[in-house]
Amino acid sequence: MTDTGEKARSRALIVDDEKNLRESLAEFLALDGYDSLLAASGEEALDILSREAVDAVILDLRMGGMDGLETLSRIGDSGPGVPVIMMSAHGEIGDAVEAMKKGAVDYLVKPFDPAELSVRLRKAISDGRLIRLARLGERMGETARERPGETGWLGDDPAMVPVRDLIRRAAPAASTVLITGESGTGKEVIARELHRQSPRAAGPFVPVNVGAIPESLLESELFGHEKGSFTGADSRRTGLFELASGGTLFLDELGEMPASMQVKLLRVLQERVVTRVGGSRPIPVDVRIVAATNRDLEALVRSGTFREDLYFRVNVIRLKIPPLRERKADIPALAGLFLARFARQNGKPVASFAPDALRALNSYRFPGNVRELENIVERAVILCEGTEIAPSDLFMETFQSLREKEGGAEGAGTGDGASGGEPWRSKAGRDSLSIREAERQAVIAALERNGGHRERTARDLGISRRTLLNKMREFDLFSDGR
Repeated sequence: MTDTGEKARSRALIVDDEKNLRESLAEFLALDGYDSLLAASGEEALDILSREAVDAVILDLRMGGMDGLETLSRIGDSGPGVPVIMMSAHGEIGDAVEAMKKGAVDYLVKPFDPAELSVRLRKAISDGRLIRLARLGERMGETARERPGETGWLGDDPAMVPVRDLIRRAAPAASTVLITGESGTGKEVIARELHRQSPRAAGPFVPVNVGAIPESLLESELFGHEKGSFTGADSRRTGLFELASGGTLFLDELGEMPASMQVKLLRVLQERVVTRVGGSRPIPVDVRIVAATNRDLEALVRSGTFREDLYFRVNVIRLKIPPLRERKADIPALAGLFLARFARQNGKPVASFAPDALRALNSYRFPGNVRELENIVERAVILCEGTEIAPSDLFMETFQSLREKEGGAEGAGTGDGASGGEPWRSKAGRDSLSIREAERQAVIAALERNGGHRERTARDLGISRRTLLNKMREFDLFSDGR
């Protein structure tokens, strides 16, 4: 049975005109971690849905009064909503096809094993949540032009709660902020949000990538220069510190700053004045510094390549951004946000993700973080030939190279029945992501997350252990070829 722990229990609405069946299913699902609401008719089901929030609907096809197909249509007419699993004692193919056309996500023929319903219900709820989050992101992307003050979506995953709270508390201050995290986690988005929430919001936000500017030009870029101060200085140049006066200067990739510039930056932070290259007059600047790095500044200080006094000067308030693999609940909404943006930019009619595509994205570890997700979605929108992104449009070709880089360090436990290192690693190569490949990669990713432990992996995927073993055989994930 599902280990619900401290999490809120999912709610299902069971709609069937047979009282015994309704109550029996509710009793079984209660043992498996679900709360149930019961309806004896389509009319009663619609009334409940107008008042109560549920995660899924289990709907009988043949009922007196409003039948299941009409009820299904009425549920769909109310807008993107909860997933619906249809059930019928008749088992006619035409009924199943019609139900799927009207929006049902699955179809069960009575009599069925309640355990099978539980597995399918878990999958339907998981897919439904992914789709709703993706649609939330799509709506944010569509309305972004109407909210010019917004800087970007920070994320709602629990891992981002401390980040959002620290932004709220740090924004009103004038102190320097250091943002750390892996490359591609969205450090500039955080910096812009700090600026937006600060008293300096009406002033300029000036970003500069320290590592992208040659050392010979960095001083001139930051502090400006006077005409004739060096060859090519044909006119006076205002530096970025001056341009950012009254606002925020974002120094990205601070760890790449050469030693010769570190002492000059420290002087500016201490004295709040700059002197242009070739000039002699100190120019006061009123700037808040937000710096960011994906490097270990403490290690650079120990090695002598980063000044200790500058480190303490910039590290007054520290914001650490978790990698995307640690905030997986944000993946669907971010994907939806990027989809809306790139569909609009490229004039494409792409409107949504197929559930299999969302599952594939959610199972991927994103070594390149949010930036990689953005690139994957942009490419998928461009290559998609329909209105829905399928797994085959994603082309997540870094999946294999990531595992090679990691060398199996993560999830090194043997698990139950695991032997010979990491037996779930497939011998076959991966080129593009077909629907079957997306499912296969989801199994591989779950096995890796759970250290090869099959019972935990099955729970993670929302399937039975037997189904997991069958999938492992199907995808040749046993080292001995069983």
